[in-house]
Amino acid sequence: MDHDYSLFVENLKGRRYDEALREQVLSEAFHQSGYSDCLRYALESMVEIDPSYAYKVYANSRKIHEMISTSLKKKGYDVDYRYQGALKTYTNILLYGDVEIMVIKKNVSDKPHTDMQTLAMDLLDVLSKDSTFKSVDYSDKTRIRITAQKPTCEIDILPSMWINSAEYLKTRNEIYRGIAEFDFANKKVKKYLPFLNIARINSRDHHTNGNLKAMSRLLKSLRADHDERINLRDSEINSMLYSIPEAELSVAPNKVLTLLPVVANLLNKISTDTAFFSNLVSPSEKDRVFGGRPEKQKEVGKLHSVFSSLISDLEADLASNKKSLASEIEYL
Repeated sequence: MDHDYSLFVENLKGRRYDEALREQVLSEAFHQSGYSDCLRYALESMVEIDPSYAYKVYANSRKIHEMISTSLKKKGYDVDYRYQGALKTYTNILLYGDVEIMVIKKNVSDKPHTDMQTLAMDLLDVLSKDSTFKSVDYSDKTRIRITAQKPTCEIDILPSMWINSAEYLKTRNEIYRGIAEFDFANKKVKKYLPFLNIARINSRDHHTNGNLKAMSRLLKSLRADHDERINLRDSEINSMLYSIPEAELSVAPNKVLTLLPVVANLLNKISTDTAFFSNLVSPSEKDRVFGGRPEKQKEVGKLHSVFSSLISDLEADLASNKKSLASEIEYL
């Protein structure tokens, strides 16, 4: 096998560690199935984390949100707060974390780059003064990542501004409202519709027996456990999977392994077909997933490579028991 799946399993257990209970939160099937580490890793990685843990993360996020709000008001800011990230689609692979607080400046001057840079610096100043955080990191110059405690989790803070689409101005339905985020390291601006993207991911998953999100969790787990960094965001992984037709994702839970070649084919096409890569659109169909970032094609190639290795290892493992990816595999 190409990978040490016993190590991958230990990594997975670490992501599922409940500090209060002092134990890993894993499905009963993980302990009772008798499957190999390779197969257990693949199937357990797809399992949705109990939503009750999301409430603990949101409670922590709300405290941070309120602390930021109090400090920014003193500085004269008029901002809105919204949430995005894997926790909003329940594609999170961490027991705690995977949420982003968008700090959205409402009144922007004719120099939005300057406004956003000032907001980012003021947020960094506020967050750095809070001694309860284990760390505050703004190294990517787009979002500020803090490591909070009780429970220990990473939460991203995104300085941003509103973009009011024509649909929003017509309907005043916030699902059509967009935001702009600023990457000061690469001097780029990304404009997208986060709420419409989230809604469509949730809807597509509902119509595919939960399989879209299962595949998302698996890809994110491999991204986390691969020994080489794979620079793909959660939203990019979800958008790639969203491009798979519903009919191809709609299989029974005990046939979920049949989806792996479908996903592998998609990743291969994105990583080798530059036109397809460049024109791939987000679920909102209003922006290109990788627009202006050609370097991301190489990252998709890395994910395809590690995913293909997993498929080969699973096929070899199942063949030893006279089974295949098409066999009915129960994991309940």
